[in-house]
Amino acid sequence: MANEVDDLLTAFSTTDYSVRLLRGVCKVVPFGPELTDWYSMVDGLKTMDPDAKKPVLDRALELTRTKPYQRALWMIGALDTADSGISVFSGVRSAVKLYQAKDGSERLDALETDTQQAVDAALKALAMAYVVTTLFDGGPTERVAAFRDTEAGKAMIFYFATMEAGLPFMDNALVGGGTMVQSLWERFGPEQQEKLAAVASPEEAQEAVGTLNALIGPLDTMVKTASSSLSSIGDAAVKMLPKAMDVGDKVAGVAATGADLLPIYRFLGARLVAEVALREALSEAQVTAEAVPDAAAAAAMPVKFTRSKDDLPDAPKPKRGCLPFFVVLLALGAAAVGGVIA
Repeated sequence: MANEVDDLLTAFSTTDYSVRLLRGVCKVVPFGPELTDWYSMVDGLKTMDPDAKKPVLDRALELTRTKPYQRALWMIGALDTADSGISVFSGVRSAVKLYQAKDGSERLDALETDTQQAVDAALKALAMAYVVTTLFDGGPTERVAAFRDTEAGKAMIFYFATMEAGLPFMDNALVGGGTMVQSLWERFGPEQQEKLAAVASPEEAQEAVGTLNALIGPLDTMVKTASSSLSSIGDAAVKMLPKAMDVGDKVAGVAATGADLLPIYRFLGARLVAEVALREALSEAQVTAEAVPDAAAAAAMPVKFTRSKDDLPDAPKPKRGCLPFFVVLLALGAAAVGGVIA
């Protein structure tokens, strides 16, 4: 049975804590991405192109049911499902807990004392790269560039860099010289690649690693950019957490691991899949619209010969008939009669 992207999107709204937290931390800094309000494929299409017609929506929904999109949706859901084999057990609550550590030395030791947070960060980075690999064409560099060009992609990079890598390991990020994510992956990545290979395939895992190698640079750049603002971002998250952790978001299928009840990646992942499908459908519709007038104009245009039509390769040669031969015979006959009379 196909995973329906609308089922994921419509589970969220502007009042959900996942959406509110994401928007809250994005607004703290001027370089935080904006995420427009839409929570269904229909609303997404209206946002992207108010004049789009229903066939565009139908095509986008059709695309989301194809294998690449379904694999992306599978990965998005797997991160929140305890029995998937690739679930994570830490999130925004534990990230904030590390941020609120008693002193700098305790936070600096976080990579040693709380390896689960680091392991999960490496796994989330690989999962992100897997989704990018399935949704976008080209090599790793082209895929990452296309991912960064989407609204959801920008938000996903910002959230990972600040809340998964920057906030829990704030002091490491400050002294890391822009290689925080690279260090996380080098230390904890190989095990996560094996984990992904076991539930997907070795080939898919290896391809995802290739994409991640191209994605680590932008992630580390964002960590470095946000490093001086992590306190403000952390404070914004702290203000949101008490009520969020008491209530959580009622999203079907979220594992009750006690680690995190805010399925940020499920929301952002669904938005990414929807955005890519809608973009592709709109692009196809534009190509078709441009091709139809050209074809009609070409059909209505009169054919103009640049040479005599007799010179065309397939033009039949006109028959010359017997009249010239008959004239010659008459002339010869007249000459013979004249000779006899003479």
